[in-house]
Amino acid sequence: MFELLTRKYAILVTILAFLFIALFSEHGIIDYIKLRRQVSAVKRSIGKLEGENVQLKAQVDRFQKDDRYLEELARQKYGFIKEGEKVYRIEK
Repeated sequence: MFELLTRKYAILVTILAFLFIALFSEHGIIDYIKLRRQVSAVKRSIGKLEGENVQLKAQVDRFQKDDRYLEELARQKYGFIKEGEKVYRIEK
């Protein structure tokens, strides 16, 4: 009877040890779950950056091909004016 009980405890301890190793070891299930989350976050980041890249490429293309757009930006950002134009500044 005592031998059978000892054998059951030995099997139970062995199973628990394997479960512990499977869950908490360096390449265990918990590390796997963490890595999957990191991969998902990186994929989302890549998607966002790819979309931003498409927008920037379109803007570069517009800078290279659309002179009116370039002129409009120069006027807005740097206050450039055409020859013969007058600028009125209203200060509060």
